[in-house]
Amino acid sequence: MFATFTQESGFIGTYVLRADRPEGPFVPHSHGAVTPREWGSLDGTLYVGKDGHPYVVFCHEHTQIIDGTICYARLSDDLTERVSDPVTIFAASSCPYVDKHRRTGNYVTDGPFLYRTRTGELLMIWSSFIRDQYAELLVRFPDGDLGANAEHLPPILDTDGGHGMIFEGDGTLYFTFHSPNRSGTERPVFREISDDGNALSL
Repeated sequence: MFATFTQESGFIGTYVLRADRPEGPFVPHSHGAVTPREWGSLDGTLYVGKDGHPYVVFCHEHTQIIDGTICYARLSDDLTERVSDPVTIFAASSCPYVDKHRRTGNYVTDGPFLYRTRTGELLMIWSSFIRDQYAELLVRFPDGDLGANAEHLPPILDTDGGHGMIFEGDGTLYFTFHSPNRSGTERPVFREISDDGNALSL
């Protein structure tokens, strides 16, 4: 499991944990955070590239850099450490649908999650704000692998829900996210989602 904690440096970072069962208990697996020590980083997720190597895809937080970014870095094959410098995929402000967060004035990136469609397209869902509503956005990688040429597609959801993931159950594809985006009141929501080959839609 990839999870975010406060590092010894005082910045948040993504760590890799392990357990014998999905219910836990989980114990540390990586040698510290797999995101940079002096970065405020969160919401790391695992991606295995076409080269067969594992990568962490994560957010460099807006609270540190104002215009939040989504980045990736290669991991060791045993997932214990980062073995490359981070590469920035895009900044939140590069998405034409995203607005500044009203309270902070920053551009937010949250919750990247990679998904390969039935036709082999690589997509990524991620969250930010649209008209001060937490939203789920969508990116396509035209080369079918991680890179800086990500193409922003229309949002999946723009009504106070986000930080989503996609999974399949009993042959049905589901999109899960939390809503509302108010501390202490968030609840998981599950909705069926369609894989259109080139995009996703509710």
